[in-house]
Amino acid sequence: MSPVCRPLCRPPYLRTMPSRKHADDWVLALRDQLRISVSSAYRVSERRGKTKLDVRFQNGTRQYATLDIAWVPANSRKIQDSVEKIAGLVTGGRNVKEAYEALFGASIAVPEANESASALLIQVWDLFGAYKIRKNLIKEATWSKDYATSGKRLKEVSDAKDAFDLLDRAGDKWEAGSRQRQVSLQHLSAMLKWGISREGNFILPSERWTPPIELKGFYGNKVEAKQDAVPLQDEEIISFLESLPVESKHPRDKEAAKRWKFAFQLMAAFGLRPIEIKHLHVDNGELWCNYIKRSGAGQTKRRRLRCLNEWATEWDLINRVASDEALPLCKVGVADAARTYLKRQRSWESLAKAGKTAYSFRHGFALRAHQQYGLSVRIAAALMGHSTDTHTRSYGTWTDEDEIDMALERGQRYKVMTKEAK
Repeated sequence: MSPVCRPLCRPPYLRTMPSRKHADDWVLALRDQLRISVSSAYRVSERRGKTKLDVRFQNGTRQYATLDIAWVPANSRKIQDSVEKIAGLVTGGRNVKEAYEALFGASIAVPEANESASALLIQVWDLFGAYKIRKNLIKEATWSKDYATSGKRLKEVSDAKDAFDLLDRAGDKWEAGSRQRQVSLQHLSAMLKWGISREGNFILPSERWTPPIELKGFYGNKVEAKQDAVPLQDEEIISFLESLPVESKHPRDKEAAKRWKFAFQLMAAFGLRPIEIKHLHVDNGELWCNYIKRSGAGQTKRRRLRCLNEWATEWDLINRVASDEALPLCKVGVADAARTYLKRQRSWESLAKAGKTAYSFRHGFALRAHQQYGLSVRIAAALMGHSTDTHTRSYGTWTDEDEIDMALERGQRYKVMTKEAK
């Protein structure tokens, strides 16, 4: 039995709530807010100077409680918070009496009403989002966009028996080790931590919903072995970019091609990770990347981007970033979205067979830095936004055949020069 929002036709002499047209503005605003946050099944009114709570359930029964909160405008927020807390506990399986006692320690006589944990988790998710937005921890747009996939998955597995079961089942939707799987499990774990905490008013029973400290076991490992860092040669990059259907007769294909071409140009010219195309800005004519990558070895820093060849100028990249030219719309991680888009391009098939990936645009920058410009590991690593150890691990295992020939030629010339000097 759960609270529902359903209009009831009742004679005027049985109505417990005054009509809206006779209510003060602050009362109307409070009721509107409660209707959004906990549904119209929860109604409030004045009773002997205090706040009266009226809860209507699906079977038509009602439960009441008089909150020890004065019915005055100054207490509007306090009333809202109290009703939302009670609603959370009622949805989780407690009746109004038990919920009131758990929160305020008072005793009121009311009949029992129970609800599944599934509805509780969904409600906690909404309250969790409202809390993060209210505390300016995230923007409302971020909640609506970046957290939407996680919220949708929660609804699909909300009948889980406990925190471990919830996370285990939630992750099954995505490929083991994928970025989307990691992000969504982090979102759900954060919600559970909030729900069992003081900030979340202990809405969730900790013995059932305490998430694990470590989530790596739920992320899973990709079946395939880690691919070597195979770079794209400059001529391969140019050829592939020219093959994209930016002149397609189909509007959606044309728009997607234009957005992805811009993205790949940025990755190739500045050696960017796919995710970094979403974290660029122009300052005094210079392009900067604000992306911070966190790992066990530490975190990266904001860095100024530099193009080693003429591509930044030829493609007018800095001005295009400054003018907010459209980039791909990614419902999942940028790397996953790029991988999907590349798989759909015929011109990418031969490159994929050679081991090229969405990161090969970035790897091509590393090859260019060493092969064409002779930059040291330290400088190349700084340009790419990672440590020298990471750079060596990623690029120390491959050497282009042309690079070997060029290095040997330089060695021969050096030998001749030193011999003549003697």
